[in-house]
Amino acid sequence: MTRHAIPAALALLLGACATSQQSALPRYPQSPLELRQAQTRAFDLTDARLVLKAALNALQDEGYVIREANADLGLVTAVMEWQSRKPNGALRVLKWVAAVPTYGASLLVPTGKHEFSAVEANVNVTQDAAGTRVRISLVLKVTEKNGNVRSVKPVEDALAYQALLARLDKAVYLQKEGL
Repeated sequence: MTRHAIPAALALLLGACATSQQSALPRYPQSPLELRQAQTRAFDLTDARLVLKAALNALQDEGYVIREANADLGLVTAVMEWQSRKPNGALRVLKWVAAVPTYGASLLVPTGKHEFSAVEANVNVTQDAAGTRVRISLVLKVTEKNGNVRSVKPVEDALAYQALLARLDKAVYLQKEGL
């Protein structure tokens, strides 16, 4: 009886740790065209320089550091960096399960490694006959402590672009009003 109780208790413990995050997932665009639509905002302004300045202000308000700005091309590159500690969830559970048999020594095993994360924002401001269009693309880059690149991937979360473009709307208004 005890032989079956330990695996059953372990299965219940691990099952209790699992969560379903299906409803918490943000809606990602389905196609490149949908992603481009999520990244783009049109303004009824013919002054592309004003919109470019507002984009600089919006990025700085969000904590980005401007790396490059070219008014002739309508291009801004900015980055936001931070150090993160990404724990290994499975190793953490294993440490606690092994705590009793190892007299707590397993709790001394580190559960993650230090990483540096950065979000790079590229803003393209284009003036046309109808007004000015702004497209923002975000890229997430994770590097290890020693500088090795761990991953680079585009941000496809429509809510991230929505929030940044809403900040840009406010910045355009403030820039237009001279505030």
